[in-house]
Amino acid sequence: MNHPRSIAVVDLGASSGRVAMATWDGVRGRLDEVHRFGNAPVSRDGHLFWDVDRLWDEISCGVRAAAQRAGGPLASIGVDGWAVDYALLDESGDRVAPVYCYRDARNPPAMRLAHSLVPRERLYAITGIQFLPFNTLYQLRAHIAEHPHEWDRAHRWLNLPEYVLFRLSGVTVAEYTNATHTQMLEAPSRCWSREIAGAFGLDLAKFPPVVAPGTILGTVRGELAGADAHLRDAKVIAPACHDTGSAIAGIPFGHDDLGFISSGTWSLVGTVLDAPVLTAAARDAGFTNEGGIGGTIRFLTNVIGLWLLQQCVEEWRGEGVEQTEASLAGAASRSTFDGPWFDADNDTFLEPGGMRARIDAALERRGFAPSASPAETAAAIFRSLARRYARVLRDAQEVSGKRFDAVCVAGGGVRNRALTAWTREATGLRVIEGPAESALIGNAAVQIAALEGTTAAADVQSIARAFLPS
Repeated sequence: MNHPRSIAVVDLGASSGRVAMATWDGVRGRLDEVHRFGNAPVSRDGHLFWDVDRLWDEISCGVRAAAQRAGGPLASIGVDGWAVDYALLDESGDRVAPVYCYRDARNPPAMRLAHSLVPRERLYAITGIQFLPFNTLYQLRAHIAEHPHEWDRAHRWLNLPEYVLFRLSGVTVAEYTNATHTQMLEAPSRCWSREIAGAFGLDLAKFPPVVAPGTILGTVRGELAGADAHLRDAKVIAPACHDTGSAIAGIPFGHDDLGFISSGTWSLVGTVLDAPVLTAAARDAGFTNEGGIGGTIRFLTNVIGLWLLQQCVEEWRGEGVEQTEASLAGAASRSTFDGPWFDADNDTFLEPGGMRARIDAALERRGFAPSASPAETAAAIFRSLARRYARVLRDAQEVSGKRFDAVCVAGGGVRNRALTAWTREATGLRVIEGPAESALIGNAAVQIAALEGTTAAADVQSIARAFLPS
């Protein structure tokens, strides 16, 4: 793998997005962020939507900036992002409906109705996916119930990262790591489930073909191709399109005796397995079997993450009290693990707004007084997350039969020293600090491997390791 490359890495988050340029000299890799932009859902007519046209403009700006920074041809572009949200397209590739945000209130009722059509036990036996109200299956059911004519007009649906790849390449696909999270993919066959589609009235002809991470879709088309000569021949690659898939691909350590925590707005806690676990014990413990690179399975559960603190920071800011996540983490680190905490696995915390009141109520349910300061609130959040991580990691070992010597913390949350230290204390495991930019690294590593003609997990891991500081 000794071909020098410059590639664009697009990473979309529910609160911000960024574009980086990755350079690869055949031995070492380097990442340089070239564009960052905010992202937030828009409230309209009682629903939450994403402004995807603005997202596209920001992505285009970032890709052009990467090409300029490269000073030569870009070899490829890859996109990862949050899962489950989708766009409905007509035969011309135009959207026929707005793109809903996964936090929209329409989803929980749709999930309850869905389970009256196909029992939870059967859904899990087919897909192995955790029951979360925002899974694409429930979102599509809600969409069809409210706007059946939009589903009728749709020729294809695409999850959001693959929608961006479509606008770059003109090719419609569902990348495997992202497709699993829809709760419509059969775990053993890795094909769309005819049983689920039939039960929910979903026409399989509207489903995109499933492709493996590292699939080259073609070259950049349209306006971007004409915007810069350095973009004209850039290949468009589907990396691990699920941002957690990219984040785990970016962990440069062996997974044989390792658990992981991908820590950010969400915390994804689990381990890498060779095959899905579809048992009743796995289902009842809330584990999901998401696709990974090289045919692996990310056996994990979704835990409310630093979203709790992000929402509190927004509330304080609205009251004229300036706080940052970094300063609050520093203040919390002067406290101890033995202090107030609450149950951080409650659906109560999913929706935005009023987070401090909900946290105080949860503290009171545990017999603690409400927090008296932002630092106390932050410390309670970190203690609660660490305790939840410990419980999930214990359950993961019990249900999968795998034993951990250590847990790797990767993603932006690795910078939070208080949370890392209390995770070590709560789990009793050795904590390995992975890369803070694991999603960018994983995205880049899959692209580079694909350009070299391989999608093997070991090759991706070797490339990811080359992006670590020497």
